[in-house]
Amino acid sequence: MANFKQSYEILLDLEFNNPSNALHQNPTEKGLTFMGIYEKAHPNWAGWGMVHTMIDVKKGDLKSASKVLMQNDFLQDLVVKFYRVNFWDKIKGDDINSQKKADEIFAFGVNVGIRTAIKTAQRVVGVVDDGNMSEASISAINRYDEVKFDKEYDKSEITYYNRLIEKKQNLKIYANGWRTRAEAV
Repeated sequence: MANFKQSYEILLDLEFNNPSNALHQNPTEKGLTFMGIYEKAHPNWAGWGMVHTMIDVKKGDLKSASKVLMQNDFLQDLVVKFYRVNFWDKIKGDDINSQKKADEIFAFGVNVGIRTAIKTAQRVVGVVDDGNMSEASISAINRYDEVKFDKEYDKSEITYYNRLIEKKQNLKIYANGWRTRAEAV
C-alpha cells in the first residue's frame, strides 16, 4: 500500500525549494501561500493565525517570516495534518497499492483539486469519472499497469494545464512549472 509520508516528501519538493519561499504570494493570486496551502482556497486552516502574526513580527518581510515559520514544529504538524485529511484521505491513498499512482493523484490533487485529480485517474483506468474515489475506482487503479498509468496520467495533467492556460492566458507564466511538476512525479 502507498505511504503518505513518501508522497508528502515529494509534495514538499514540488511546492518549495528552500525555507525562505515556503511563504509567498503568487503573482496571479490574491492571498498568501504557505507550504502549498493557498489562503483564499483554505481560509480556515488553523495555521493562518500563526503565519499572519509572524508576518507582523517581521514587518511584512515574507522571506524572513517564512524562515522562522519553517522552524515551528507545531505549525509543521498542522501542515502535515492538513494534507493528510484534505487530500491523502480523500484519494484513499492508503488503499492504493502503488506508491507511484498515489503520488501522481495526490500531487495533482493538491495543485488542481481532489475531484479533478480523481476524475483524471478514473479516465486513465476507464471507470466512471465522477470524482469520487469509490471501491470500483480503487480496484481499477490497483489493477492498472503502473508504468502505463504514470505516462497516461502525466499526459492528462499536461493536457489539463494547457486547456486551463487557453482559457486564462495570465496563467501562462506557470506553464513550464506545471509541465515540470507533472513529469516530476
